[in-house]
Amino acid sequence: MEFLRNRKIQIMAVLFILLLAGIMAYAKFSGLLLIAALFVFGTLSIMWKEKEVKIAGLVALVLLAVLNMGLNGMKFGIDFSGGTRIPVILEHSVDQTTMNELVQTIKKRASVLGLTEVKVRSVGDMEIDVEIPSSDESQIKFIEDILSHQGVFLGIVDGKIALNGENVYSASIRASSAQELQYSKADWGVDFSINKEGGEQFATVVKGKANYPVYMFLDRPDNAVIFLSYLDFSKTAPETATRKALIAAAEDALKLEEKDITLYFIEDVKGNSSILPKTNKTKAIIPANTAESTKNWLSSQGFVLLELPVEEVAPTFEPFATDKQFIKEWKSIGLLSAPVLSPQITTGVASYGYQITGSVPGTGSERALAITENVKRIESVLKGGSLPVKISIGSRTSLPASLGSEFLKLSIVAIIASLVIISVFIGLRYMNLKATLPIVAISISELIILLSILGSFTVDLAAMAGIIAAIGVGVDAQIVITDEIMKKEESNMEEKIEHAFDIIKMNMVVAIVAMLPLLFSGLVEVIGFAVSTILGSLLGFLLSRPTYAVIVEEIIEK
Repeated sequence: MEFLRNRKIQIMAVLFILLLAGIMAYAKFSGLLLIAALFVFGTLSIMWKEKEVKIAGLVALVLLAVLNMGLNGMKFGIDFSGGTRIPVILEHSVDQTTMNELVQTIKKRASVLGLTEVKVRSVGDMEIDVEIPSSDESQIKFIEDILSHQGVFLGIVDGKIALNGENVYSASIRASSAQELQYSKADWGVDFSINKEGGEQFATVVKGKANYPVYMFLDRPDNAVIFLSYLDFSKTAPETATRKALIAAAEDALKLEEKDITLYFIEDVKGNSSILPKTNKTKAIIPANTAESTKNWLSSQGFVLLELPVEEVAPTFEPFATDKQFIKEWKSIGLLSAPVLSPQITTGVASYGYQITGSVPGTGSERALAITENVKRIESVLKGGSLPVKISIGSRTSLPASLGSEFLKLSIVAIIASLVIISVFIGLRYMNLKATLPIVAISISELIILLSILGSFTVDLAAMAGIIAAIGVGVDAQIVITDEIMKKEESNMEEKIEHAFDIIKMNMVVAIVAMLPLLFSGLVEVIGFAVSTILGSLLGFLLSRPTYAVIVEEIIEK
């Protein structure tokens, strides 16, 4: 009870509860919260010299790690969970800024599969690895097809192509100035120019189409069908809009000269294949929450299912009720914007400079952010999501889930074996069970903490190797502490421990400095090793080594 009355312990208990609440409420950030807990409890154990504070800090972190694994589970890379790595090879080397742009663009393209675990990482300056937790051949081919394209922009008016990315001069795309927006009284705008062929084609298609929407697509899929419920379909529609008007709006957005995308409502077709026409469309875009029975039925009809979040499969309607309702965004088919044609550009006279404008309600920082996002989105669409350098798809590396599971088992066996060997070695060295058990206990606590932190992001083979190495370095440090404490010199215990920690501090600094080049090398295969080694060094210096020193000091003095 005296232990619990300690004001510092009470403060640590409050911090523990707050961090646990954060881990429970924000699972996405649990890894960052555990790292924050490491620094918080580590700093307090250094600032407050009491022995019970040091022990309480490590115990609190171990409990948080265990609870995090129990509540949120662990994420394993394709090394352990199975999957496919697709290398994207660049035509030539690029600088870091260009590489970051490439990675972000490829991330957007890869996300069309609806796979939340798609990972895109740069490897050196000429390669980008795309990892997907799937070995399904149809999905792999689909994502390879998405990655291999430079990005295709289409501007469609009334089912006809009015403009495509080849007609737009990329260098001309820019945000409109405040002076340019005064005439249109718009909140934002994007100016761009097109070539002669594009100007003539645009003038012909939009003639007489004043106030029609221009459906701006990026990588619009061919050979696709959409299945969703009418409830999800109409979720963003104005309350006054009729079913007939909404369906007409969808048909208008989906039609394109012999390349229509078809929409079906699941409640209309479920179990009734006669409603489905004979078609060569084989890709079925469906919400991820679709019932398994419906998925199985669609698969039996020959469709390859592409599951996406329901908010992406469903369209976003223009929020204002008008005589003619229309859709302004439909992410699952690449429809990213639908500006309306102003009457002055629908006369049939060719023009080669255009401006897309829009308004944003509200005030303050949110409105400013919305304006910036609108401009960036339109610029990105007009550029067609094109990459600044030509790419090719390299030979994929597939890892079956069964083999990944075997790698995980072997890694766990390696960790257990290393702990057993360490225990035997220490037991033979000191011939003292009381001195051996704390080292093993501290090593296990470090293992739990590191697994929980890294498992909140991704644990791969490199990270697991780093964890094993960190445990080995930790045991080495504990042996240094034990040897110093057991020396038969006349210096007091505090001086012995201080000398031991001088050695440990230097080892930590050397380990972190040595890992920094690997951490920022861009080499996917070694980043996990560097991260786990750095975290292990910090964990040891801030918490586990001080805690071990307290425990072993008590044991030896007795």
